[in-house]
Amino acid sequence: MIKPLKYLFTLAIPLAIAGFFAMRSLNPQGGAGGAFAYEAVPATKGAIRKLVSTSGPVRALVTVSVGSQVSGQVDKLAVDFNSEVKAGDILATIDARSFDAKVAQAKADLAAARSGVLNQEAALVKAKAVLANADKAADRQETLQSKGFAATATLDTAKRDAAVAKAEIEVAKAQIESAKSVIVQREAALKLAEVDLERTKIISPINGTVISRSIDLGQTVAASFQAPELFKIAQDLRLIRIEAQVNEADVGAVLEGNPVTFSVDAYPDRNFEGKVTQVRLSATELQNIVTYTVIIEAANNDRKLFPGMTANVQIAVAQKDDALRVPNDALRFRPRGETADSPGGGGNANNRGERQISRLKNDLLLTEAQEAAVRAEITKLFAGRKSGATGVDTTVSDPAAARQKMQAAIEQTLGPLLTDEQRPLFEKWKRGRENTKSGAIHVLANGNTPERRFVRLGISDDQFTEIAGGQLVEGDRVIVRARDTSK
Repeated sequence: MIKPLKYLFTLAIPLAIAGFFAMRSLNPQGGAGGAFAYEAVPATKGAIRKLVSTSGPVRALVTVSVGSQVSGQVDKLAVDFNSEVKAGDILATIDARSFDAKVAQAKADLAAARSGVLNQEAALVKAKAVLANADKAADRQETLQSKGFAATATLDTAKRDAAVAKAEIEVAKAQIESAKSVIVQREAALKLAEVDLERTKIISPINGTVISRSIDLGQTVAASFQAPELFKIAQDLRLIRIEAQVNEADVGAVLEGNPVTFSVDAYPDRNFEGKVTQVRLSATELQNIVTYTVIIEAANNDRKLFPGMTANVQIAVAQKDDALRVPNDALRFRPRGETADSPGGGGNANNRGERQISRLKNDLLLTEAQEAAVRAEITKLFAGRKSGATGVDTTVSDPAAARQKMQAAIEQTLGPLLTDEQRPLFEKWKRGRENTKSGAIHVLANGNTPERRFVRLGISDDQFTEIAGGQLVEGDRVIVRARDTSK
């Protein structure tokens, strides 16, 4: 008898456990007495900011690298790290003795070239005098030959001498032009030598602050194909920029002009403010993670922010100052045993249509004729579910498709009827619909009974979510959690 009793006892334990959970499933709220204590808070109006969090280095708005275009030994340093400089200030100088010598040599060469021109001009004068004498001799021999006092050979010689003298003049003129071209060459060489001499002075191109110095007194600078970097100058650190890396999933919401708050580790208790000035299109991929560079500008009047600091950034991509909002916990709460019905399934279809018409009327300032056209279209769509025709049946398994169909029908109906003043309002209304999604929350109604309400969810932050539409008003007590009091 002991063994059968042992077997019965062994079977009774799992049967009892199964029966307990079966009764719990039949009465998920803990029985008629209400064994759950609900924690509820009222829906309120207030500010919501949707943030994109990221980080990036602080940079000067403009950073200029200053190098040297000539080689030589640094013989003077006029600035150091953190020195304030103005455009045209001398930062350093390179030993200029060899460059002074080159300038002196170029000046001497230029003077010699100018002397050469004078010599050639004198030669031209001489050639002209020789030509004049040759012409006179030829004329005289021609006169004598015509009278029979001179031989023909003598006349030919005189004419030949005159022709040679004339050619010498052309040669002298060409030599003058050649000497003048030498002057131009010597002048260019002098200018190059003077430019190289001037380049021994390392000049600041902008007003700013020296943030990097790469040379020391006595160091030799070697300029080759690329000028060596000697200094880095940040232009006016009263304005800085941040190069923030934003994930591809978030970058679509970031726009130029978005307000930004950020902090740095050096001042953990202080928040700085800025704004987005550029969203760069070039992507950066690292370990299959794609990010985009977002440029943020911020004031730095007190010079607390240094180039190279890491900024922890929060970009406000959406903001509502007077939004109807509920705690995020309210969206996560579900009573035990509740099935996830589609948001479109609650309430009477005609009531939902009237609410849609009412929102359109208020948002777009519809006329009576426009309101009547929209009402007729929505009525026709909802009537399709009763007649079996193709309509908007919000109880079907694809509520998103039903909502899209209604949206398309409203846009097609209203489009031709809108005035120029209403079209911007309609575009704003459509964008608002695109930026919301369906959801459900639970409120305490009729005492301590949870009641599900279907809503349109807008922007959210770490604490609250916007209720952009639906079956909720300010003051409704939304359930955030429940505690089983039957235990």
